[in-house]
Amino acid sequence: MSRLRNIGYLFFLLLVIASCSATKKTHKFSLVEISTDDLLVKMQQNESQFHTLSAKALIDITSQGKTNSLKATIRMTKDSAIWVSISAGMGLEAARILLTRDSVLFINRLNKTYFVGNYKFINHLINAQVDFDIIQALLTGNDFKWYDYQDIEASIMGSQYQLESANRRKLKKYIKSPDCASQVIYQSMWLNPESFKIERIKIKEIKNENKKIVAEYSHFKTIDGQILPAQYDITISAQNDIIIDATFMKISLNKSIKFPFNIPSKYKETQVK
Repeated sequence: MSRLRNIGYLFFLLLVIASCSATKKTHKFSLVEISTDDLLVKMQQNESQFHTLSAKALIDITSQGKTNSLKATIRMTKDSAIWVSISAGMGLEAARILLTRDSVLFINRLNKTYFVGNYKFINHLINAQVDFDIIQALLTGNDFKWYDYQDIEASIMGSQYQLESANRRKLKKYIKSPDCASQVIYQSMWLNPESFKIERIKIKEIKNENKKIVAEYSHFKTIDGQILPAQYDITISAQNDIIIDATFMKISLNKSIKFPFNIPSKYKETQVK
């Protein structure tokens, strides 16, 4: 009995030691304050850099209580074009979209329709105002490009650094439409204190605070020397909330890619007011 008791004490002691070790390992260290300019530089230095990106993705889209599971092929030429092919069910393509800086092309193979126009199509679809730079940023986990850095403030929020601005606007020379000129965005970014990668971002329209987009990134992977998120959780809050859970796979950078986009002659054009 004494021997069993000693074994029990030993087992308990090991649990205590393991518990203490785990506590020390997961202890959140105190962050050192960094100026806004220095934090911006660190974030920009650690943004993923590439000319082209291609990936496969598994996507769950939830809206109005219904969830659809899709597969997507995503191709991107940075600052130029984003191409997405979406399939469902038996793997047959359901839709294809091509985004450039000032145009949107969309094919819906399920109802044999197409759209050629501007970003009013996407803004109408999600009931929130976005442009090419915002979509590219959400897909890469980088900050918005061609937006000003005025009125941005740095702070420490828990175990992350935060960059926040209530007055972000697009630089005038990159404005393509009057809508972008009048758009003022509240933006907040939470950065990992070691990699300075964006782990969470929130944006909302100043004119309508009920419309906001929150994106969270995790499962970061190093690909060709670049750190990219593999897990995306994006919530678009508007008239009807849209929740997008995406897992990126087979990510490759700087490979030759194509953007095939042919509209069948029998398809009917869709108009967006």
